[in-house]
Parts: sequence; C-alpha cells; structure tokens
Amino acid sequence: MDRIIVLGGKGGVGKSSISAATAVLLSDLLPNKKILVISFDMAHNLSDLFSTEIGNKLTKLNDTGNLWGIEPDPNIYAEEYTKILIEKMKILMKRMPIVGFIPQIEEFIDTTFTADSIPLALKNAMFFQKILDAGDLSQEILFDIVVVDMPPTGNMLALFEIPEDQVKVVLKYSLNFYNSIRGAIQNFSKIFKKLISPFADDKKRRELGVEILKMVQDLEQRGERITQLIHDIGSLRLVTIAEKPSFQEIKRARELTRKYIDLHGVHVNLLIPEDAAENCDFCDNIYSTQQKYLKEITQEFINLKIWESRRLKKEPIGINGLRDLAKEVYKELSSANEILYP
Repeated sequence: MDRIIVLGGKGGVGKSSISAATAVLLSDLLPNKKILVISFDMAHNLSDLFSTEIGNKLTKLNDTGNLWGIEPDPNIYAEEYTKILIEKMKILMKRMPIVGFIPQIEEFIDTTFTADSIPLALKNAMFFQKILDAGDLSQEILFDIVVVDMPPTGNMLALFEIPEDQVKVVLKYSLNFYNSIRGAIQNFSKIFKKLISPFADDKKRRELGVEILKMVQDLEQRGERITQLIHDIGSLRLVTIAEKPSFQEIKRARELTRKYIDLHGVHVNLLIPEDAAENCDFCDNIYSTQQKYLKEITQEFINLKIWESRRLKKEPIGINGLRDLAKEVYKELSSANEILYP
C-alpha cells in the first residue's frame, strides 16, 4: 500500500464530497493504481455522491475499473472477527463449575455475549484493519491508495485509538464478563461442590485458555501492524469552512490526532466566490466573514498545504460532478504526488 489519505473535521463541511472528489481525481491520474474510498461516517452518503448503490460491499465506481467504494456495516465485520473468540469465551464460561447446572446463566451468556454488544468504534476498527492489513489473505483486493471519509473528530479519534489498544479492549470486555459470571455463582459453589469433581474439565479449560490467548496475541500483533502502517503512510487532511466553530474544531483535531497520524494539509471548503459577493449584499457579508477566518486559518496552519475551494453552482454529483469539484479543490495539477505528498 502506498498511501492512506484521511479526511476529518466537523460535520457538514464537505468531508465526504472532498473525499470522493480526491479519490476520483487520483483514479484518473493513476490508472494503474487500485484506489478505495471508504466512508466511516454514520450518515453515509457516498452512494448519493456517486449516484450508485454502494453499501456494505466493494463496488466499482468508474469505467476504468481502478476505483472502488464501500460504506461498511460495522456489525458484519465485528461478527466476522469476533465470532470464533466469542464462541470460545462462551464455552470457557460454560465449563466453569456450577454454570452447567444453571440453565438461566447459559441463556444469559448466549444472549448477552455477542458481537452486537461490542462498541461501535471497535467494530469500525475491525473493518478498518481488514482493509489496511496487507497480511490479511482473506482480503478481496490489495489497494494501493485508500481515501478515508472519517466521522467528526471524537469518533475519528476512536478509530485511531482502538487499533493500538484493541487487545486491551477485547480482554477487558471478555474478562469483565467472565468475572461477572464468576461472581454471580461463587456463593453457590460450596453447595454443589460434592456434585462436581474438583478436576472436572480442568485440562480442557486450560487448553481453551491457551487458544483464547493465542487469538488475543494475534489481535495484538495485527493492531501493532495497523498502528505502524498509519504512522508510516497515513496522511491526515482536515476539512473546514471559514467560520469560527469549524476552525476551532480543526485546531482541536490537530492536537488530538498528533500521536496517531501526521497532518499534511487543510481544506478550506465552500468559499463564496468574489464575483458573487460583488453583486449581493447578503453574499458580501458572508464573503467578508469567510475572508477573515481564511486569513486566520492560513496563519494558524502556516507550515501546511492549504487548499481553498469555492462553492460550486451545481451540486457535485456523479463522476463528472466530482471531477468538477476536484478541479476546483486542486486546481491544475502537474502530478498526483501533489495530492499524495503535499
């Protein structure tokens, strides 16, 4: 994989549109590269932008066949990646003394300890890892460039944090559940002690514990690979509009993401064109405010690439509409490297 381009910022500033336009332009400039655009925003709108049903499957988005998109359903990938671990944890719990004698506890284990109860951020991270991990032989396509449309800053941060701490999350979740079951029955163990051999299933429990430990170690190694990959080839670009709340948001995002991924640029989107301001008092007021904050943004991020894009007259829908947006955002480029390595 060559590059992971991550677009983040406050909701409603055009992250999805710029993500889609960036992916389209890269696919045009680099026809021999396989490019994927992913939306992790809860309100997926890649399908609307490309005028193509995408959803939870890798979908080709252009005629040349080098651009794909996906709007992942995190529940599906959580189930895929946790099914075996969860089943083994259930077996281990059910092999605890006493549990087998209490049908209600078995039922509680079956209905409570499921993929549905795993935090959403962890589910998204599992899918993110599937796409990024070049060592995952189950992956359908090995992509050269991944463009990621992130949710607003808080949820974006969770996606960066969890690959690094995934094993802690899984272990804490599993062991807390295990201990809750153990605590619930420990007061009854003496009553049934004579009914159960002290060494019943002890060897099987140990073997199962070793299997679970191996799975957790694999998760840990995977998380370390992904964290390193994001550090090595990840490139964060923050998207904002020239207004105070959005400006403040990208300043916070810069600090919060600093240890996970390098920030390489800022997109200032939806600017009022100067000629429109000249012919409309209302537009002129917005234009003046935007120019004030545009200056502040440029000064605040003086060492980074700043892309400025004006509001288009037509909504950027479909491949050609997204090409129009890409032209507005990136102007005339001499090479794709100006996007990949600003």
